[in-house]
Amino acid sequence: MGAHFAQQSVSRPDLPAALFFMRLAPTRTRRPAGRDVLVLDGRGGRSEHLSDGDLVRRARAGEDWALEMIYRRHVQLVATTAQRLLRDPSEVEDAVHETFLIAFEKIGQLIDGDALRGWLVKIAVSRIHRRFRAWRFIAFLGGKDPTAILEEQASHDASPEQRAELALIDQVLARMPLRVRIAWVMRNVVGSQLEDVATACECSLATVKRRLADADERMRAHLGDLA
Repeated sequence: MGAHFAQQSVSRPDLPAALFFMRLAPTRTRRPAGRDVLVLDGRGGRSEHLSDGDLVRRARAGEDWALEMIYRRHVQLVATTAQRLLRDPSEVEDAVHETFLIAFEKIGQLIDGDALRGWLVKIAVSRIHRRFRAWRFIAFLGGKDPTAILEEQASHDASPEQRAELALIDQVLARMPLRVRIAWVMRNVVGSQLEDVATACECSLATVKRRLADADERMRAHLGDLA
């Protein structure tokens, strides 16, 4: 799989092949200056070897370098999640920015520091939910649908047939309830593990599985052999 294709962390041979021809477009995020500058811990040591739990403990102790390291380590995950669900790049950027602002303000409330990754995605998804709720009224007035369009995220290597397949998937996703759509996109496009999807959607693993089964059934009903 080329560098411009979506990175899937799960192996799903039943997925439409066109999903593997989605580019990971650069996402504008408010990344600290000097992206490649080495981040050091409070004692001058390298910080990349520290676990998320260690970083959270250091951040709760008021060590600002730990917050920067948390951002650098997880910003791409948060940005990719937002990008796959939101259409407007500026909204993606705002969602990422808000996610880390909220996370850093509430870092003291995170009891299990090793759960940081899922916690950040949960915050991001909650911000996206808020946008969708607000845009329902805007859409009623004729505003642009904020939903990310998979066809628009196709790799330049995608064939016309694969782009057409992504367009069909977009049509099915547009008819799904938001909670079902988000679960399906996180699992099959972002490539999140089931446990991470459950955390982000604030529901049980069993509920996520039901939502995914619902989404898969809708895909099969509309796409037939493609799904």
